[in-house]
Amino acid sequence: MSNTDLLSFSIMELQSSSGRVVQSVQRAFDLLERIALQPEGTRLSELADGAGLNRSTAHNLLASLEELGYITQDKKGAAYRLTGKVNRLQRLDAQAEQALRARIRPVLQSVSAASGESTFLALVTGHDYLCVDAVQSNKPLHLAVRPGERKSLLGEALGHVLLAADSDLAASVRGDDPKSWDRHEREIADAARQGFALDMDSQREGISCVAVAVTPRAAIAVAGPTGRLPKERLITIGKRIRLELNAVRPANQEWL
Repeated sequence: MSNTDLLSFSIMELQSSSGRVVQSVQRAFDLLERIALQPEGTRLSELADGAGLNRSTAHNLLASLEELGYITQDKKGAAYRLTGKVNRLQRLDAQAEQALRARIRPVLQSVSAASGESTFLALVTGHDYLCVDAVQSNKPLHLAVRPGERKSLLGEALGHVLLAADSDLAASVRGDDPKSWDRHEREIADAARQGFALDMDSQREGISCVAVAVTPRAAIAVAGPTGRLPKERLITIGKRIRLELNAVRPANQEWL
């Protein structure tokens, strides 16, 4: 479902459930829909004229939407554009998630076999990530990762690489928990620079991890005992993940 479809559905749902629409809510959604139709952004004057609003009313509604994190401007007076927050209100639909898992499953299997460690795929859900598929290591001592596990984006290599891949998500998480953000800001910056994120026995004693983003909403991680995963080996595994992803990346289309 596209951003515009999602927003239109929300208005229709409100109408059918209550028999009436709160005017300010309707106007705000109308503005969001208009912005969604212009990926490069659209200005206050165009939005106000298109929605039949005076500039002052439109500006106040847009300021509220910007404060809530749904739209943004590069600078004051510039065009408004959507952030990624609307997409983060919902998980992938079942069909899209199933297609992604099917494409990524061979990568999980190949990387797990090559590394000997547990490998898993996770998706962004709000300010958390959710494990949706995993291949367990067959070694007696390994990290058991189970689909359905949910963890905060802050404090884990997998979360850090997702934050590095999505500036809008990063801004939202930073605003929600600035103290935790400050503790992990360097790790997130390193992930953005390197293209992968590492945990070197820092988040769980005796466990190290490397994570690589598939999209801003999905990432793969490999984790296991620190004794088997020195930094150099984690970096090698991270490069292997990227190579495997490139081999199965859909031609001329997005992952999701």
